[in-house]
Amino acid sequence: MNIIEFIESPGLLNDRTLSPAQKMVLKSIYGLDLTAEELTLFKQTTALEVYRPREWSECTMILGRRAGKSDKLASTIAIYEAAARNHKASKGEMPVVMIVASELERQSRIVFRYVLKKLEASPVLRKMISRQTSTEIELTNGVLIQVYPANMARIRGASLACFIGDEAAWWKSEGKSIDKDVIDAARPGLSFEHSKLIKISTPYWQRGEIWTDFKEYYGKVNDHVLVFQGSTELFNPSFSQKKLDAARRRDAVAYETEFLAHFRTDLSGMYDPMVIDKAVDLDRPMELEPRAGLDYAAFVDVAGGGGRDSYALAVGHLEEARIVIDVVRSRAPKFNPEDVTRDYSELLKKYRVNTVRGDKFSGDFALHAFAKNGITYERAEKPKSALYLEAEGSFNTAAVNLPNRAVLIEQLKSLVRKVRAGGRDSVDTDSGQSEDEANVVAGLIELLSARASGAGAAGFFFSKGSVYPSDYGDSGFHGFEDWEGESRGVPRPKR
Repeated sequence: MNIIEFIESPGLLNDRTLSPAQKMVLKSIYGLDLTAEELTLFKQTTALEVYRPREWSECTMILGRRAGKSDKLASTIAIYEAAARNHKASKGEMPVVMIVASELERQSRIVFRYVLKKLEASPVLRKMISRQTSTEIELTNGVLIQVYPANMARIRGASLACFIGDEAAWWKSEGKSIDKDVIDAARPGLSFEHSKLIKISTPYWQRGEIWTDFKEYYGKVNDHVLVFQGSTELFNPSFSQKKLDAARRRDAVAYETEFLAHFRTDLSGMYDPMVIDKAVDLDRPMELEPRAGLDYAAFVDVAGGGGRDSYALAVGHLEEARIVIDVVRSRAPKFNPEDVTRDYSELLKKYRVNTVRGDKFSGDFALHAFAKNGITYERAEKPKSALYLEAEGSFNTAAVNLPNRAVLIEQLKSLVRKVRAGGRDSVDTDSGQSEDEANVVAGLIELLSARASGAGAAGFFFSKGSVYPSDYGDSGFHGFEDWEGESRGVPRPKR
C-alpha cells in the first residue's frame, strides 16, 4: 500500500484533505506517478525540469508557516513509516520512527498530539497501540514512534527507520543553533534499507542544515537530497488571505521568510566558521605566559554580576604584526564585580598593562573600580558592531591567533550581521545569547590592529603552524614550512 492509499483509506487515516502540493510532495518522496497538475507543482517547488520516479532516502521541505508541515506532512509520514512498512529489523532490534521538534517541550507535545489523535481515530491503527507514554507510542508490530524536543543525547543509539526534523532551521539550545549536531547524531542510526531522513522547516537565515541543503541541492539534479520550497498559500490554499495581507503590511521582511519561505537576505553570519576555526591554534596553551620585551594590551567587558552578562577580559600582543590573543577570561553571574575587577587588575599587572579599554556603557563604575586597583580605564569610541566589523579583515587574512576556547569560538560563530539599507551593517548574536568573550576579543583586535597600522605593518598571515610553549619565548611562531602567505604575495616571516 502506498502512502496516498494509506492516507485516504477509510479504515486507516481517512484523510482526503491534502492540498495538491502536499499530496505531490508525498508522492514524490516515495516515487509515485504524478498527474499533470502535480508535475507542474513539482517543477515549481523543486526547480527541476524532469521528474524521475524513485524513492528518496533524504528530503528537505522548506515551507511557509501554516503550510501543513507538522499535521499533514511530518505526522503522516511518521505514521506511515511506523505502521505500514516492513523495516526488516534484526532479532531483538526495535525500529524507531523519531520526530524531533524544536527544543521547546510545547512544540513537541503539539506534534505528538497530531500523531496520537490520528492513530486513535483510525479503527485499524488504534488497535496497533500497545504502549503509550507522554513521548512514545509503541505499536504491536514492534515499531516505536518517539517525539522529542531537539536533543542529541536522546537520538544516539536508536535504530532509526525514519528521522523527521520538524522546524529544523529553528533548533537551538541555550541560544546556540544545534540543527547540524542533532542531524549528525541521527545519521548513523539510519541503518535500515529504506531509512529516511526528512527535514521540514520554515527557513530562517543563510546558515545551517536547511540552508546547506537548499544551496547544494535545490534545482540541481542529484541522487542525495530532494529539496522543495513553497509558500503557505501554495501548500495551504485555505489559509486566510486576509491574514497573509495583514502579515505583509506588518513586516514585509518577516512575511517573505515566514509565508513565502524565502531565506532572509538581510541576515548572515558575521564570520565564516571555517575562518574562525583556522584562527584557533590547537597546539598552544590556553593562556600564554607574559614575555619580556612585549607590549601587551587589554580589552574588558564589564558586567554588574546580577544579570545574564558575563564579565570578560582579553589580553594580547602583536607578533610581527600578527595579533596574538594571549588570555581570554570571563566570569558568569552571579558575582561581585568589585572582586572580579580586583582579580582582573592583578592579571593585567602581570602582563604589564596599566590601561584597559572597554565600552562606554559601564558608567563610572568601571572607571573608579579599576582606578582603585591601579589601572586606568579608557572608554572605547566605537560601538561593538563597529568592532566586530573591523575585526573581519583580520580574521579573513588569517592574522589572528586564538586559544582553543570553546565558549569564545561558539560566540564568534554565532554573531549575526544585519544589512542596513543606506547605512552601516549592525552585528549582534543570534537569539540574544552571550557575546562577552567575542566582544573583548574584537575590541582587542581593533586596538592591536591600530598599533600595527601605526607601526607601518599590515597584511601578514598566520601559518598553519603553532605557538609551541616549550620554545615560544625564544623563536616565536613555528611551522613556517607551511606558510600560506607566499601564494598571496606575502613574504615569509623571519624566524
